[in-house]
Amino acid sequence: MLYIEKRRINTDNVYTIFGSECHEIIQDYLAKKIDRAEMSKSWASFVERWEDDPTSFQFDTKKIESGYLDNLTHYFKHTEGLNYPVRNEKPVIAKLHDKDGKLLVFVGYVDSEYTDEDGNLHLIDFKTSSKTTFTPKNLPKKSMQLLLYAIAEHQRTGIPYDKIKCKFDMQKYCTVHYQLESGKWKTSAQERSQWVTKMANKLKTKLPKVDIDPITAEEMIKTASDFNNMDNLPESIQKQFFITNYYIEVKISEETCDKLEKKITGYCNDIYDLESKEDIKTYLEINYPYDPDNFYCKKLCAYHSSREFKEENGMIEPEVTESLEVNDIFGGEDESSTNDDDLLNLLLN
Repeated sequence: MLYIEKRRINTDNVYTIFGSECHEIIQDYLAKKIDRAEMSKSWASFVERWEDDPTSFQFDTKKIESGYLDNLTHYFKHTEGLNYPVRNEKPVIAKLHDKDGKLLVFVGYVDSEYTDEDGNLHLIDFKTSSKTTFTPKNLPKKSMQLLLYAIAEHQRTGIPYDKIKCKFDMQKYCTVHYQLESGKWKTSAQERSQWVTKMANKLKTKLPKVDIDPITAEEMIKTASDFNNMDNLPESIQKQFFITNYYIEVKISEETCDKLEKKITGYCNDIYDLESKEDIKTYLEINYPYDPDNFYCKKLCAYHSSREFKEENGMIEPEVTESLEVNDIFGGEDESSTNDDDLLNLLLN
């Protein structure tokens, strides 16, 4: 609908707007175009512009907004850099074949990739979404695109799959490392804006062991939680905690990628069959109906949240427009579509 028919559908919401900005800022930092202070300043400036814009997309509740902004503000102040040259928005092409040998070509862009000193190729996908949607059950589906990028790089370079490392950088979260009494270290994934609060119970057991009385310990923990850091705690306690980025790593193997190829080509053939139906619109309405209680349908689905869909279903009044050409209404060819065609030709040739 968007790329082939060139129709204007809704692809914007508060999460895509913020997600795009987060990608650009962290990519500039990893590419060493800006330093850490500039990165944090760029984020703060974007948030200020968003807050000052009366037409900007909004979060559903102030609580969601506060948590989202606080977590990402912490990320841009404390995220880790990389000691390797980073390639951002790297175009890749994967060529898959279905069971009948039909060629299917996929073009995509890797958020960021780099090669470490051991020759491992790291593919990073930045996510500002909740980690609750990346459960072990959902991870295979969530990681399909990232694994497709791995297939593309394997085909291009011949690098073995065991040398490709795929991971999601979950930007709203951090990995908290804490030391046990035995001296061993454990980890816990926490929201960035609450990581110290989540360590309160552990601090309650550690502070008395460095001769801090219970009342003082309680006050110290509250201060640490309020400021979301442990700067006010004894140095010996601070050394027992540290945070790093929270990554969800995706297991990859030749078997995994072969299964993915069969699954994706199967999906594509299902789409071909679907497009051959005479009344595809009625088919979709019956089999994939709009659910007003479904968050994806209401907020994220490009078609169900589009003006066209809402007008057709009487959810909003039709927009009054002056006489326009067909291309003005449905998008037509523009500079970006031409660039997409040029890129595809470049990759295929």
